[in-house]
Formats: sequence, structure tokens, C-alpha cells
Amino acid sequence: MPGTGAYRFGPGTRVLASDPRLSGTAELLAGELQAVTGVSIPWLGDHWAGPGDVVLGMDGGSGEGYRLDIGPVTEIRGTGAAGAFHGTRTLLQLLRQDWVIPAGRAEDRPAYPERGLMLDVGRKYLTMAFLRRQIRELGYLKLNHLHLHLSDDLGFRLESGTHPEITSAAHYSRAEIKELVGYAARYHVRVLPEIDFPAHMGAILAAHPELKLVSRRGRVRDGLIDLSNPAAYALMGDLLGEFLPLFPGEYWHIGADEYVRDFRAYPRLSGPRAFARFVDWAGGVVRAAGKTARMWNDGIRAPGVVSPEVVVEHWSAGGRTPWCGPACRPADLVAAGHRVQNAAFTPTYYVTGGVSAPFNVPPAVMYAGWRP
Repeated sequence: MPGTGAYRFGPGTRVLASDPRLSGTAELLAGELQAVTGVSIPWLGDHWAGPGDVVLGMDGGSGEGYRLDIGPVTEIRGTGAAGAFHGTRTLLQLLRQDWVIPAGRAEDRPAYPERGLMLDVGRKYLTMAFLRRQIRELGYLKLNHLHLHLSDDLGFRLESGTHPEITSAAHYSRAEIKELVGYAARYHVRVLPEIDFPAHMGAILAAHPELKLVSRRGRVRDGLIDLSNPAAYALMGDLLGEFLPLFPGEYWHIGADEYVRDFRAYPRLSGPRAFARFVDWAGGVVRAAGKTARMWNDGIRAPGVVSPEVVVEHWSAGGRTPWCGPACRPADLVAAGHRVQNAAFTPTYYVTGGVSAPFNVPPAVMYAGWRP
């Protein structure tokens, strides 16, 4: 809604936040304004506002929406602390274009409660500096979710005290993880950890070859754990028990993708129910820790196979390609009581090489054409 006059940023600008819950956002904004403009900007608590100042406030406790009032003074009022933070992102984006902003009011709120990015650090170790840079970018784009795929056949990236033999040379220490989670919280980004079971376990099973799944014909599956072996559950339970407390968020991702397709080739598993028993077990361990389990969808071949308390991230139809196969459709999962996250292979899956790279969708096409 347009107004009369304009806001003018300049050397006298200050960031004001009387609510102590917004002091971190005020301090962050002041530093970012200096980085963007080269002007040193102070931030203050309860103080009178004058022309050129930016005032932060909030109405509620947890919402992500905000109101931006542009005038001689700019006021950003969030429905919660996250909303006020998102409003500061809009102000930064406007000031990158011009230090003078036409007066008016804008109201903004997200269409979806979860918006984010997954990084596969299991296949390729990414430095802490890279992860922090991605968190800043997520915050700048008003995204709120960073999913870290922390283990795969090529690496186990967490420093394990219960099983140090599985930790890859390139990994994150417990101190680094705590620092990263805290850093993300400053940008209102939640970190979702994933240790992938019972497939993609090559880095773990290299140190435990006795737990590898073996087919009827004697084929050893280096990345699949034998769910008929009680020792498999002991190992996975050790890792869940060790790392669940390290991440304070409400979710834990159990993986559960790309396990066995033809259970007849693995008679010791006693059929598809072995996979469902694993999901129920892992979901129970996660719930006992006060969190909600999430999983990939492709192993769910029929509604009602696994507990509806598990959130399902739908990326694939479950066959040899992501587009065809026997996995449940999103509508089937919703009807069975699951919450479903849209993680569709097309257009959100992006790789820098390998057989899937030709299917990368150009970002501009995804942005213009995808309707989540």
C-alpha cells in the first residue's frame, strides 16, 4: 500500500529494538547494514526514534509474518521473532537497490511453513565455512530449514564416541555441530539431521562387514545392513542414542530410502515386513527422545505399512527411475495420516556430476514453473 514521502537511510541511521527477544536480530541487522552500505550503524534498546531509524517490534510469539511500514522511520513488526527477522531481510534487499525507499506499507507471510535446502555432506564433505554461508543465504531468502544428510556410502561425517571406527577422516566434531546449530538459530534456520539407515551405509559397514546383507545367491551388498541380525539394531541404536541429543530440533531423519526392492532375493529378511519393522523401531526410538521421525518415501509400497506419526518426504515413485515405480502417491500417504513434504526429484534434485546431472532443472525454470 503506497504512502506519502520516503525513508532515507544514512550515517545517522540506528536500529532500535525495545523487546529483548529481538536484540540478536537488531545486532545482526546493524552489522549487515554496515556490510551492505559501508556506514557504521549502532543498535540500541528502548529509545526514541528519529528520521532514518529502523524500529523492530513484534506482536506475537512464533509467527513468521511481518508488517513493514516505510516512512521517515521504518518499522518492522513481526508476528513473532522469526517474522521480524524476515522483515529485516526485505529491508536489506530494498537498501541494496537504493538508500531511499518510497513510503508505504507491506505485509508478508509464508505460503508454506517449511522452506529449505538439503545438503548431502555424506557423499561430499562440505566445510563449516560453506555451511555457514548457506545458512546466511537461506536466511536472506526467508527459508527456514537446513537438512543435512550426514552419512552415506562415501562417508560418515559425525565424530562418534560409541563407534569411532566408522567416523570418516573428514567429519564434524560435536563442538562444530553445536556451533552450527546455534549459528543457524540466529538466522531462524532449523537444522534437520539425517543418518541414513538401513541403506546407504557403506561407510559404516566398511568397519562392520559382518552386518552386510547377503543375497540368496551370495551377493554381498556393501551399503545395506542385514535387518535380520540383532547386532544390526544394536549398532543403529548406539548411533541414534549418541546423536539424537546433539541436535535440539523437533525432527530426526531416519533415511529409509533405496533398501531392498525384491525381498525374494533375501530370504533371511522374511519379506517386506522387515523394512516396516525397522521404520517402526526407528520411529519409536526417535519419539522416545521427544522428536518426530522423518523418512524418504520410496520404500512405502502400500498405505498403512508404517506408522502415520512418521513424516514422509516424497521424492520418488520408488522404481529404478524417480518417475515410475510402486511407491505410494502423496495423496495415498496423506490419506493414511502422514504429513508429507514435497521433495520432488523434478525439479528440486540437483547434482554436480554423475548419471543424474542431465536431469538438473535450471533454477530459472524451477522458479518460474514449479507449483509445490
